[in-house]
Amino acid sequence: MAVQSEIAPIRQVLIHTPGQEHNYTLPKNTTEWVADESGQLIQNPDYLLFDDIISPGGMAAEHNELEDVLTAFTGQDHTYQFRDLLVETLQTPAQRQELYNACCTLDRKLYGTENSVDTQHILDLEVADFATVLLSGRIDKPTLETVFKWPLPNLIFTRDIAVALNNALVLTWGKWPARQREMLLMNHVAQQHPLFSSFTQFDFHKICPDLFLEGGDFIVLDAETLLIGLSERNSKESIEAVLPLCFGEGFTRVLLIDLPKTRSMMHLDTLFSRISATDIIVYPPLFNDQEINGHTVQTYCLESGQSLFDLSPVPQTLTDCLRDQGYDFNAINCGGDEPLHQVREQWTDGANAFTLAPGKIISYARNNETTAALQQAGYRQIDAADFIANTADHMADDQQLVITTASAELPRGRGGPRCLTLPLDRA
Repeated sequence: MAVQSEIAPIRQVLIHTPGQEHNYTLPKNTTEWVADESGQLIQNPDYLLFDDIISPGGMAAEHNELEDVLTAFTGQDHTYQFRDLLVETLQTPAQRQELYNACCTLDRKLYGTENSVDTQHILDLEVADFATVLLSGRIDKPTLETVFKWPLPNLIFTRDIAVALNNALVLTWGKWPARQREMLLMNHVAQQHPLFSSFTQFDFHKICPDLFLEGGDFIVLDAETLLIGLSERNSKESIEAVLPLCFGEGFTRVLLIDLPKTRSMMHLDTLFSRISATDIIVYPPLFNDQEINGHTVQTYCLESGQSLFDLSPVPQTLTDCLRDQGYDFNAINCGGDEPLHQVREQWTDGANAFTLAPGKIISYARNNETTAALQQAGYRQIDAADFIANTADHMADDQQLVITTASAELPRGRGGPRCLTLPLDRA
């Protein structure tokens, strides 16, 4: 398996449909900042990175629609559910014991918590029920009890728990405590499941225990060029640590884009998606300007052997920098031409599209202005049901497509179709 492009036809992809974990999020989990006893604002230790309490059934239905589109394209056996892979790697008592112990150790480190549930009772559960405990943090037999302090609602965003760079799989580690058990579970699955045996695995947390890295900041432009966002979720030190791997996997240049350190722009792929050989969707201030909300957007161009700490940023917009590297893209504006709509639809993931094949993309239906901009650029809009019913015809047609999926609940977690998918193999 290998990923050398954002746009080559997808062959194998990993997703996670919302499950029981979404029934256990609380209002206090949706606020990033809270007041301490003195009235000073501090980061909320119980923040789970969702902006609202969602409807679990509604979110699952929307995700099922996305899954159906992916399955129609890849075939039933090549769109993988994370939960299924997790269950398949928990078949022996030793596997369950080791992973449970690791999760308990992490929970104590993050929250100082100790659960009072009998360990053997948990380990003796049916494998599917045991997996639910790991994901939801709760056991509901015979009564609902807390095993881990918080559930894992963000696991739906599989993009962040790993990143495939050619034949290498980087196992990431999240900055926020809310995401670290996800990464621990992904690490277990990647090491235990034969699906991942062909990858060279790079365990980022093991190598760099004090640093953070998430997959949404990596965009494989093509086999030669890799874009990486310097975002609120990583650091220059984190990126420096993976550069040798990137160049070792055949990339000849890395463009590092220094992003505003804000939640609305938490990863590079909230601002930029490549969707065909010639087209990209962008949040215009990132692409055309050198300043967003008072932050100077800087781009660094690195080649093998160079250190990020020894370089100065190029004195260009990202547009000009890409053009100098031979990429003269047609930039389609997230939100269209009106700045007000650009801001609104960037927030609801209009710039975060998933490419099935060149010019065939999945996007949220709610972002009407972005869809209109795509239509003006020659894309035909169809809904998920149309694509699922007529997949062969749509893929045989040269017409560029934007397949829109339902999106009332999914954006409340701040992620779009690209965030919801982890490509493992592209043609």
